[in-house]
Amino acid sequence: MKKIITLMVCIICANVVAHAQFIDDALRYAKSNPIVSPRAAGLNVAFYGISDDASAMLFNAAGLTLIGKSELNVGLGFTRNSSETDYLNFNNMLKTNVESITNAALVSSFQFGAEKRNGAIGIGYFLEDDFANTFRFTGVNNHYSMIASEVDYGPGSADDNWAYQLYLADEMQNGNQTTFSTPYKDSLSQSAMVTEKGGLHNVTAAFAYDVNEFVALAFSIAGKWGNYGYIREFNERDATGKYANTNVGGYVFDNLQTFETLDQKVSGITGSVNIMARLEEFLRFGATIKFPTWYQFEEQFTAKYTANYSNDQQSRFYEYDGESSYNLRTPFIYAAGLSVNTLGLTFSAGVEYTDVTQMEFSDALPNVMALNNNIILDLVGQTTWGLGAEYQIPIFPGMVRASYAKTTSPYQQDIPNAGVENFAIGGSVFVGKNIRIDGVMRWVDYSEMRTTYASPHEMQQYARYVLTKSPLNIMFGMAYRF
Repeated sequence: MKKIITLMVCIICANVVAHAQFIDDALRYAKSNPIVSPRAAGLNVAFYGISDDASAMLFNAAGLTLIGKSELNVGLGFTRNSSETDYLNFNNMLKTNVESITNAALVSSFQFGAEKRNGAIGIGYFLEDDFANTFRFTGVNNHYSMIASEVDYGPGSADDNWAYQLYLADEMQNGNQTTFSTPYKDSLSQSAMVTEKGGLHNVTAAFAYDVNEFVALAFSIAGKWGNYGYIREFNERDATGKYANTNVGGYVFDNLQTFETLDQKVSGITGSVNIMARLEEFLRFGATIKFPTWYQFEEQFTAKYTANYSNDQQSRFYEYDGESSYNLRTPFIYAAGLSVNTLGLTFSAGVEYTDVTQMEFSDALPNVMALNNNIILDLVGQTTWGLGAEYQIPIFPGMVRASYAKTTSPYQQDIPNAGVENFAIGGSVFVGKNIRIDGVMRWVDYSEMRTTYASPHEMQQYARYVLTKSPLNIMFGMAYRF
């Protein structure tokens, strides 16, 4: 049995994974500078206070005038993803590996005017984020099943409710209203495997010039594109035989297998204005305003539900697919950085603030537009702050650096460890006068709450799980000035 459902029906009947994913999408694309380049990763948000190589295009582009030459900057990255889930007091750990090109940028410097002030133009590719991850969770849900969720929150039409179509629920008439009832409400073993893939790419062009010997201004424009893929295999089973003598329409339930996919394509545009003040080599202070990014999303999604029975009845399945599109506007990002250099040691600090409650969906179906209210009610402003240090080794052609950064949780009510913590150590080796080889190791740790399926308020703790991510980033790059 196969049903291809129209767009509207598909959106209505898609379970909460798709709906919850929309807000996750908004937060996912509201992140700022998670990778960029090996040197910038070594200093994280504290790089706002330095911003003196091609990576400045994504931090404070006014720092491009400090280069004084042309620069070619490229980088490669390796990520060891470590994901742990906590679901119904059952913990599961899974590790995966990802390799990627992190950046490739070119900056050209020039002088202008009678005073021969410095200027610079740059263009570069940056991997803003890598979504690749795989994790799993298992548990025994004694309180609320996925079947019960479909009965309570799925489509009211018998033709479109998969629990009814798979003989997991009975139809009940209350006047002109159709409702469903299922005996399989709880006490089921559950397991899931989730695979995420894709990434967000960025091409930025920037123009910077010195207003005078102390102040520089810059402007940038960036085009973004990428994709996000989501695959979930979710199963629940009557492992204890509680329902061995229970049937719906002569079918005795044994297990339910689900397979859901989401393929999301995204494109967007944004820009920034930047200013940097500096006092020779001793002090730098800069500020950046990043404009909202205007994203356009196109999605395709599928779902297949297969029920297997213990009384020799043939397995039955129900599937649907569909597509949707919508727009998303992210908020302004306000950032500042400060650095002080003395005796070869540079201390830097940086801060970013974004009011994620200003994210807004548009040109979407009512189901998606309604999430704008949830954004206002559930989210709060988000701050990232960090400290870093970079030291020029006197007797060796190189430098070392380290940083710590923390990003506060975007949720009003959240879980422990929801703020993102970031610690990095790295260094550089100079090969001759023009080439710098960069390397960094960065540890990130944070947790987030995810929803398995829709549930009543009093049952939400049994339909959610905590996902803790602890990726290790290892990156190498080269900067060549000529």
